[in-house]
Amino acid sequence: MMIKTQLCSAAIAAVLAISMVGGAGANEAGCVTSYDASKDYFPDKVEVKHSAGFSITYSGNTKHIRNDVSGETYVLYQCGTPAPADVATKAGSLQVGNWTKLASVPPKKIALDSAPASAIIEMLGVQSTVAASYKFFAVTSPCMQKQLAELPRVAQSFARKRGLARRVSYDVADAGAEWTFTTYGMSDPQSFALNPDGARDMLGKAEWIKFAAAFFNKEAEANKIFADIESRYTAARDKLTSRAKKTVGFARYNKMANGTVVSWTIDEPQAWVVQGMADAGLSAHSGATTAFNNIDAFYAATADWDVLIDGSIEPLSHGGATIPLWQNLRDGYKFGDGAKKLPYVAANAIYRSDLISSPQNATDYNEHLQIQVDTLLEDFAKLASDSGATDTTWYRNLPHQVQVDWRSPNDCKN
Repeated sequence: MMIKTQLCSAAIAAVLAISMVGGAGANEAGCVTSYDASKDYFPDKVEVKHSAGFSITYSGNTKHIRNDVSGETYVLYQCGTPAPADVATKAGSLQVGNWTKLASVPPKKIALDSAPASAIIEMLGVQSTVAASYKFFAVTSPCMQKQLAELPRVAQSFARKRGLARRVSYDVADAGAEWTFTTYGMSDPQSFALNPDGARDMLGKAEWIKFAAAFFNKEAEANKIFADIESRYTAARDKLTSRAKKTVGFARYNKMANGTVVSWTIDEPQAWVVQGMADAGLSAHSGATTAFNNIDAFYAATADWDVLIDGSIEPLSHGGATIPLWQNLRDGYKFGDGAKKLPYVAANAIYRSDLISSPQNATDYNEHLQIQVDTLLEDFAKLASDSGATDTTWYRNLPHQVQVDWRSPNDCKN
């Protein structure tokens, strides 16, 4: 898509511009050969400005990152300098959660099990550090698909200590990797969680670019990329005129492998969704997640929705699941004559966030959408101005039968 290409090109241009400036004072691109205890090894720093869900502080040759989403603390130190002696590394112990993990930066080789981390790594231009990925990991980026296809896949190991809690770790040593970017807190001392989906606001999501950049000493690049996203986001938000707010709801039908729909669920939207939609002139349906065993009760509960965003999965009889098509949704929600009066049905305003996907069922919702919030705001604005919009970047209109934009390694142009 043209918008996507322009965004990626802008990010790459920002990185190139910063690398050309370079010069003294920039963070180290590799290991140092001598240690000066009085030196500030990270003159380029990042600052968290929004409700991202993490914090970071700097001191001499160390960075302390607190991931409030995963409940972990990461202590990073400049490669070639002494590891901090006062850090009690708790990961891998019998402790449940609140682990502290230690790593030197920048890394030479890492493994991937995080779609947003993959997108940020491409933005920062550090793809060469990716040496492996988890065996079930999939992305939509054509060039990252191509790269990962040529690299080892790592498994997870499960072990018990003294018969107590089971511990999980990635077998990164098999691929010569130092650690893994993942999406959840775990006892593996060589894994680091990256969680933009846990941010409280849209720009907080984009700030996870800064989080990832700290692991590569790419703070200067991250600051430039984020500043550009923030500028585009605020400019787009300020241009949006006030209008009667449309209500957007999130729902799914729950189908068994034999094809039987057993219930319907209204999902509670995340905080960043509510805030972003409000900036675009939309009102996200509020309320706790609620299940319905009767379709008429579901219709009554969604009677004031102008837009429905579907989160269903379509189970396969032999196991697994696939992306639902319009006929699946018509059957799943029983969209017959009795549903024609529902505003979102009448306006053909039913969407899924899987417009950009890969044959492995990866969707760009988990990848670039998590951080390119300026483009996401544009999608929300299109839903606000035209409930049946079909020119969105990530949201696929089902009644208009907009086709999935399947991405494969063959689409890699660079």
